[in-house]
Amino acid sequence: MIQIPFTAAELFTDDPEVRERAAHIGNYFRQALGPGILFSLGARELRAVPGTDQMGGLMFIASILPMTQRGRGQAARRMAVMISLTALDLIDVEVRVLRTGSVHAKIDEITIDRLGHAVLALDYDGDTVLNPRYWN
Repeated sequence: MIQIPFTAAELFTDDPEVRERAAHIGNYFRQALGPGILFSLGARELRAVPGTDQMGGLMFIASILPMTQRGRGQAARRMAVMISLTALDLIDVEVRVLRTGSVHAKIDEITIDRLGHAVLALDYDGDTVLNPRYWN
């Protein structure tokens, strides 16, 4: 079983209202990204989650090239991507390395029209964490 590097509150809830909202928001994010963007990251194990503010979200495992002390790594690593709706109706994206739990990338307070660009920016093999063609 994969150890997901997010808190239990971000991943699970007993509250049926939060669970229903999480399912709705998670599905909305999945539709907004579409199969092409999810496929480009090798997204798998998609699941609706409460998210960081308990407002709903989407979590999945992706294959992303990591940053190392010597620059960009050559082999993709499995990372957990958490997309969360905030109380301000904005979106936070956080990516953590599965093996270590360290934060690979964090993008705060974006709108739904920028979500696809933000997630595509993660799939990059250059000198920075995010692809500047998709994210500035």
